[in-house]
Amino acid sequence: MDKWVVCILLAVCLSGCRQANVNKQIKQGTDSLQNETVASHPVDSLAYAYLESGRIMYENGDKLGAIAEYNKAIEIDSNYAVAYYKRGKVSSDLKDYKGAIADYTKAIKINPEYANAYYNRGWNKSNIGDNTDAIDDYTKAININPKDAESYHNRGWNKSKIGDKKGAIKDYTEAIRINPKYADAYYNRGWNKSKIGDKKGAIKDYTEAIRINPKYANAYYNRGNTKSDIGDNTGAINDYNKVIELNPQHIDTYINLGVAQYETRDYEGEIATYRLAIKNCSPDADLYNNLGRALYDLKRFKEAAEAYGEGIKAFPSDGKLYYGRGLARNQSGDKNGACEDWHRSSELGCLQANALLPLCGEK
Repeated sequence: MDKWVVCILLAVCLSGCRQANVNKQIKQGTDSLQNETVASHPVDSLAYAYLESGRIMYENGDKLGAIAEYNKAIEIDSNYAVAYYKRGKVSSDLKDYKGAIADYTKAIKINPEYANAYYNRGWNKSNIGDNTDAIDDYTKAININPKDAESYHNRGWNKSKIGDKKGAIKDYTEAIRINPKYADAYYNRGWNKSKIGDKKGAIKDYTEAIRINPKYANAYYNRGNTKSDIGDNTGAINDYNKVIELNPQHIDTYINLGVAQYETRDYEGEIATYRLAIKNCSPDADLYNNLGRALYDLKRFKEAAEAYGEGIKAFPSDGKLYYGRGLARNQSGDKNGACEDWHRSSELGCLQANALLPLCGEK
C-alpha cells in the first residue's frame, strides 16, 4: 500500500515545467519625422503651434493636456494628419485603443502613404484582439516601407497569434535580414520554431538573442525550457540559474529548475531551489507542493508535513497540499492527522484523496 501511495504522490504533486513565455510584440512605433512632416496641404501656423504645445506636454507627462492641445490643432485644421496621429498615440498610451484606431484611420484617410499610422493602427488592433486586421495594416506599412523591420516583426507576432507559426517565422526572418542585431526577432522566431517542433533551431535562435543581449532573461528561460524538452537537463539548469541571477523573483524559473534538478536526481539542490523561491518570490502553491514532495522522496516525512503545512497557511483551499500532508503524516505514524487531511482534500475536490479514504476505515 505504501508503494502505491508514493506513486500517486509523484503523479499528482510534481508540478512540471511551466509554459514558456509567449512571443513578444514590440511596442507602439516611435514618431518618425519623415512620415509626420509629410502633409497633403500647407499647415496652419497656429495649428502647428498647438501641435508643438501638445508634444511638449506629452514629453512632460501631461497626456490629457496633450490631447487637449491636439484637439485645438484639429479644430483649426481638420485635415491635419499628424495631429490625428499624435492624438491617437496618446490615446493608445492611455489604453483607449479604439479611440486611437479611429484617429489613425483619419490620419490614413488624409495621407494614404502614412506608414507609421498603419503600423500603430495595427498595434492597437492587436491589443483589442483584432489580429487579422492588424496583419493587414502591417502589410500596408511594409508595402510603403519594405525596409521596416518592426512591421515585419509585429506582423509575425500577429501571425503567430492566429496559429500561422510558419508565416510568423518567415516574417521574423525578414526582420532579421533587415536588422541582424534584432534580438527580439531572434527570440520570437525561436519561440515559434519550438512550437512547430524545431527545438534545435529554437535553441540556436535563443542563443543568438542572448549573444546580442546578454541580459535577455526570457531568452535564457525559454532556451532552458527547450533544452529540457530535448532531455538536456544539465543545460537547462545552467540557463535557469542565469535567469535567477538576472531576475531573482521569476517564480516559474525556480519551479522549472527544481523539476530539472529532480530529473538529474539532485534532490538536495531541488529542495534548496524551492526554499529560495519561497524566500524571494510571491507565495505560490506549487512551490510548497513541490517542496513537500521533494522532502517526501527523501523520506523526511516530518519536514514534508511541515512544508505542506506552511503551504496550507498561505493557500487554505488547495486540496493538493492537504493530500500531500496527509501522505507525509501517514508515513510519520499520524494516521488520524492523515485522515483529517485526506477528508479536507476530498472536500476541496482532489479526487486522488478519495482513493485513500479506505485507509481511514471508510468505503
